[in-house]
Amino acid sequence: MSKVLIVYYSLTGNTKLIAEAITESINADVLELKPVKELNAESGMKYFWGGFQATMKRKPKLKDFDIDPLIYDLIIIGTPVWAWTYSPPIRSFLSKFDLSSKKVALWTSSDGDGVKAMSRFKNTLRNSNIIGEISFISPKKHGVDEAKEKAIAWANEIIQNI
Repeated sequence: MSKVLIVYYSLTGNTKLIAEAITESINADVLELKPVKELNAESGMKYFWGGFQATMKRKPKLKDFDIDPLIYDLIIIGTPVWAWTYSPPIRSFLSKFDLSSKKVALWTSSDGDGVKAMSRFKNTLRNSNIIGEISFISPKKHGVDEAKEKAIAWANEIIQNI
């Protein structure tokens, strides 16, 4: 049995919704990334500051965690899309761990199609073995149950192919 880790960051809950659905459907450990200094999810300025951080390729300091991602056979990584790229906390995580020898699967949550963000996400992990990818458009706004079903089907397909 392969060891699977789900790594994600979520500010507004869309990416967390998908992470929870995947976790319920497969046997995996979960690592929710938490920046030491978090943006205010309720503030309208989150778009400005989040976009600024993403555009400037900032790597915020993350709260400590006791999981070693490198011991896992598969790492499923989820991120919201900020300024047409993956979120700064995911950038911090990816800069800390060399996943080039790992199987990875990627998902994004966004208000748009997320195509540019997924492309950038995959490019950053180009030396990894990317075995799956999927994008979700505003899961909390456009059908929670549908998004969960889509996430579960995707995760089960990935698990069957490793």
